[in-house]
Amino acid sequence: MSVLVAALGGAVAILLGIAFRRAAGAAGELGALADALPGATPSRSPAIVCRTLRIYFIKPSKYDDAGRVQYFWKGVLPNNTLTVLAALNDTYNELRRDQGVYLETVIWDEQVDGPILSATIRAMQEKALEDGVEVIIGLAGVQTNQYPRGRDLALQFRRAGFPVLFGGFHVSGYPETRAFLEDCGITTVVGEAETIWCELLDDYLRGQLRPSYSVTDGIRAKTGSGEITVPVITGAQLPAISDPYLHRFASSSMTTLDTSRGCPFTCSYCSVKNVMGRTMRARDPEAVVRWIRDAGDRHGIRSLFIVDDDFFRSPTWEPILEGMAAYRRDGHDLSFMMQVDAEAAAFGDLRPGEPPSSQRRKCERFLELAAAAGCYSAFVGFETFNPQNLLAAAKVQNLEKEQRRRKDQASDRALAAVKEKYRRVVHNWHRHGVAVHCGYMIGFPFDGPECGRQSAEWLLEVGVDLASFFIVTPLPGTEDHDKALREGTILDWDFNNYDSQHMVSHHPRMTTAQVVQAYRDAYLTFYSARNTMRSLLTFHGVPGLSWAARSAMWRQRAYYFYSYRAGRHPMLGGIWQRRLPAARREVLTDEEARGHYLGGGIVSAEGVRLGLPAA
Repeated sequence: MSVLVAALGGAVAILLGIAFRRAAGAAGELGALADALPGATPSRSPAIVCRTLRIYFIKPSKYDDAGRVQYFWKGVLPNNTLTVLAALNDTYNELRRDQGVYLETVIWDEQVDGPILSATIRAMQEKALEDGVEVIIGLAGVQTNQYPRGRDLALQFRRAGFPVLFGGFHVSGYPETRAFLEDCGITTVVGEAETIWCELLDDYLRGQLRPSYSVTDGIRAKTGSGEITVPVITGAQLPAISDPYLHRFASSSMTTLDTSRGCPFTCSYCSVKNVMGRTMRARDPEAVVRWIRDAGDRHGIRSLFIVDDDFFRSPTWEPILEGMAAYRRDGHDLSFMMQVDAEAAAFGDLRPGEPPSSQRRKCERFLELAAAAGCYSAFVGFETFNPQNLLAAAKVQNLEKEQRRRKDQASDRALAAVKEKYRRVVHNWHRHGVAVHCGYMIGFPFDGPECGRQSAEWLLEVGVDLASFFIVTPLPGTEDHDKALREGTILDWDFNNYDSQHMVSHHPRMTTAQVVQAYRDAYLTFYSARNTMRSLLTFHGVPGLSWAARSAMWRQRAYYFYSYRAGRHPMLGGIWQRRLPAARREVLTDEEARGHYLGGGIVSAEGVRLGLPAA
């Protein structure tokens, strides 16, 4: 994916609330945002006179089709990047505890904490002056569809005189965006932060913050087309749990955790391999299990989303699952969902007298341990039934081994083999009580106008419990994007539309309208009123599923039905979108944004006009 805290102290939280309410009176819009200000916890270190940096880690939202900033009453999935960065601040405080420097951490997720307005920024300035602290703004984990909103925020913060950092998959994979942001005086952070963060903060304290930071200390890992340096995360601090943040979500007892990073596969549409590398790296499994136990005992966490891009490929899945299973045997309530590839459960029945292979034994062990550890849902990237599309996207792991070498991928036999493999995947997970949530993409080169409806029917036929549909999107930092650039097939350069719901490139067999209609056909067929009512009325009574799986699918089927019909992708939205008229999009392109937000120069909190960044 994934892909993410100690906050300020009770007194600070109250003062910040007062500041934001004062700003709300000026703007007439921020009443709700004052309530959204994240809570805080006091420092564990003794109070000393020191240089204090207040660091805001901000996860920008995106603009909806009407130009409004998406903001929800309740979110559905906490952001892992924010909590990982908060933990890095904790580590820095431990390392620098005797050096007269202290970091305060504020995490702000616009989807649930509310849009940041100009009044919000003024309140941040006023509060920093009142408290005598320095402020650093970090736009964190910014995906391509969030880039326009993140850029607009970054430029507004620069205009206010704040130092601004900008990281995430988009800037890590798209040099053109990095060049623009750096030209505006914004520091970009490429890749993972574990081995960068201390150096970056030390540079800031010396007044020598650089235009860009990237990983230089770690191991070399292959990507889709070259190599990058990625950090070793064995001893990296695990995410910091913020109870006030989690209460902004539908389930405050669920949080996220990354135990490993990277992906060994070469799917052309995915940027994970190019930003995090194809070499799987894992955290210390004993530390992970301790973290899970502590999360349950101290924070009431009963459910996890393990956000590893492919947990089955993690080198430490076995001791982690064993530790989770032992925790459950001690009487603790714990369940989780995870992402895995199809090969984890694609094995079939053995012939009489046939011994199981070592790979099959590994797969069976994985499924057994996952069930014992409380897994209720496995997210599997099916993506397409069409064997030609699988080859075109370099997702050969979804094909049978003999089919990867054959030249008859357009044949009914090849299609039947893919369908049968997916059927086995669903069957094997169901045998262990685990539901299957599949990812499926519409708009591959060999798709036609009927692909959406037909694919949804096939997914229902093979027994998938939940399906997330996406329009194929050439994201910057992927081979698909490079190919679209070479062939000149990109139709829409507004990155706000790179959200898997809009068609942004030319399709060889369909018009843009036909691709979008096929996408609609897919989710309207899978989540038809009849199918949804059957699932709800029977409490998703699929044979073999555990009670936890049935309960989760019952809730998620209802949410997906609601979200798709509200015009939002379930993975990008939340429950009940709120509207703030002042939180609207004002510009489209980078240069329009530069002129609009920085045209008057940079003005400090004291009213001092500073020079513009070099053009």
